[in-house]
Amino acid sequence: MTSTLPPIDRPLLRAARAAVERRDVQRADELYREHLAGARDDAVGLAEYGGFCLRTDHAGAARYLLAKADALRPGDPDCLVDLGYARIEAPGARETFAAALALSPRAAPAHYGLALCFEREGSWALAAASFSQALASQATRADAFPILLKLAAACQHAGDAAAAERHFAQATAIAPDDPALLLAHARFLRETGVAVRAMALIDRCARQAPGEPRVLLEKARCLRALGDTTQAKRWLEGLETLAPGLPETHAEYGQCLSAVGERAQRERHWIAAIDTWTKAGDFASAQALLERLLDEDPASAAGWHSRGRLENARNRIDAAEAAWRRAIDCDPGRLDARASLALLLEGGNRLAEAEVVAQDALRHAGEGQPQDALAEVHLVLCRLARRRKDIARGLDHLACIDALARNDAQRMHAGFERGKLLDMQGDAAGAIAAFALANRLALAPWQRANPGRNKALAGVEYMLGLASEGWLRPWRPIAAPPQHRDLAFLIGFPRSGTTLLNQVLDTHPAIHTIEEKPTVQDIMDAVRDMPSGYPRALADLDAFDVGYLREAYERAVAAHGDGDSSLLLLDKFPMYTTLAALLHRVFPQARFVFALRHPCDVVLSCFMQDFGLNNTMANFCTLADAVALYVRTMELWQLYREQLPLCVHTIRYEDVVDDFDGQVRALCAFLGVEWQDGLRDFSANALARGRIDTPSYEQVSRPLYREARYRWERYREFLEPHLPALQPWIERYGYTRDKG
Repeated sequence: MTSTLPPIDRPLLRAARAAVERRDVQRADELYREHLAGARDDAVGLAEYGGFCLRTDHAGAARYLLAKADALRPGDPDCLVDLGYARIEAPGARETFAAALALSPRAAPAHYGLALCFEREGSWALAAASFSQALASQATRADAFPILLKLAAACQHAGDAAAAERHFAQATAIAPDDPALLLAHARFLRETGVAVRAMALIDRCARQAPGEPRVLLEKARCLRALGDTTQAKRWLEGLETLAPGLPETHAEYGQCLSAVGERAQRERHWIAAIDTWTKAGDFASAQALLERLLDEDPASAAGWHSRGRLENARNRIDAAEAAWRRAIDCDPGRLDARASLALLLEGGNRLAEAEVVAQDALRHAGEGQPQDALAEVHLVLCRLARRRKDIARGLDHLACIDALARNDAQRMHAGFERGKLLDMQGDAAGAIAAFALANRLALAPWQRANPGRNKALAGVEYMLGLASEGWLRPWRPIAAPPQHRDLAFLIGFPRSGTTLLNQVLDTHPAIHTIEEKPTVQDIMDAVRDMPSGYPRALADLDAFDVGYLREAYERAVAAHGDGDSSLLLLDKFPMYTTLAALLHRVFPQARFVFALRHPCDVVLSCFMQDFGLNNTMANFCTLADAVALYVRTMELWQLYREQLPLCVHTIRYEDVVDDFDGQVRALCAFLGVEWQDGLRDFSANALARGRIDTPSYEQVSRPLYREARYRWERYREFLEPHLPALQPWIERYGYTRDKG
């Protein structure tokens, strides 16, 4: 789509257009950015660059640019159409296309875009009507062809097969050998019971697009529809060789097996497809096939076990528990379901129930049971033994895991448990060795999947370089910024007591907490999509930009269950410390609760923790990397404090342990909420809450305890090489080297 806003006579914009004409995409992008650096409010330049970004598959940038162009110069239908397409996978697309049609009722691109919105919603009759409107407004047969394919599919889904066939005929008259047409028409014919014609079309398509997996899959489906399951399976086996691991292949193979009554093998293939879709996040496809499996075999233990995995992946904990219990009811010897259920219960601090399920699993363990499931049962029992301080029993379970473990992931989890048990036993050297091995096992696959530089540290270093040059000081105030919701960010560094504080404040009736959810990621992505990118764009934000970024944040917050905007929102994410400049720029009235703990205890605890690895957590697999990230993060935070008027309350973990009431009263006063006696019962609230999605789920379900204070002293010999780097922060934050 190309905006028809009147051109303006500016050299950089003309040069950008010329670069587009000669298809020099990189140069055009540079010129558009350069133009907008000097003309940030030029609606014409914003709209043109937005259209360019849309055509070059940068939808996020297009959304920002076109939204700003529309705000500066509303009422241009072409700009709105482009904005609608930029929003096609984001909120607001349907409303944007409707606004464009209100201004230009015959705009075919707007009708087509609106139809795509209805299609995504599954509103097939409305989609067909809008595709028909788009078709009626097209001037050429070539433009009509893709609309006809969409229209035919919409009519089929809406239940009008005759109309669908007419539209396929119209498309065939335009491009009879187009592979997309042949494939879509063949699928339609097969699904409407005309398999012979479907096979003829798919064979023509295979000649046009040899080796295309979708064509091979449809060929197998046509063969099955014709009753030739033997040939269908051969085609699927060829497809598996060509493109291994496709869940659609397993799903169709299961269909073939179902047709000849091989229910057990069918179940195996369908479960493989369901689990693959679940791991990929395609929950809708997994759900659809799973419902069919369980409809046909309600007593399928494997099906209910996969249902548990699907619900757990969706974070539907109650549904996952119910599914795993149903799997056990269907097959009491189903060890993997018992292991999954026990892990879920232990993670939700339902320790007695977890013990019962795990012990029952051991009683059902016998010949032929999967060793990996039995190893998981022992892992749960090890954790339970550790939590009741039965070190000997925990080590016994680890010995069982050592004999059973089939992969490095299980050995890694066992290594962290061994380290924790040896730490409790006072064996510092043994604990360090166990944690080091576990971290190596965790880090190796992460590094293979994520080669290259340390992205988290590099990002902090880059921002630190800018801040060290005083880049934040001259930031100009944003004119007339709108008020934002009552908001506080709980930051610090991982393992600094942020989860404890979050659980305490979550007990307060005037506070809504969000715990370690990616609420700020959408803000980051939106800033990166601005012409200057992150972090440079922060210096020049205006009121529109701030509103745009706040909308992104509010959508993310709503996705994580914030239902009452009258409450203080406490957004807890330790490493938001490095993003404090961004957060302050977008939310200048926001408060920051900065959680502190002795630096040595922090880095040691990070090293000892079984984190799921990402760019940040991968730094905690060695003490050296953990220290480096800690030091650079604290340096950046200090510069933020010096250069920005942040509203900050610092609270030390050790002080909370020593004087809970006094410290939490002061924190409540800072947040503007009244002290509540019920805050002392935070551990009961944590237990009632169920699963806590942070590594501290065990600790915060207990009343305050002192064992973790200054634990690093027992590991001094291992931290000694890092003390010179940490000493400035030990002193700055009021800790002493001798006393901690």
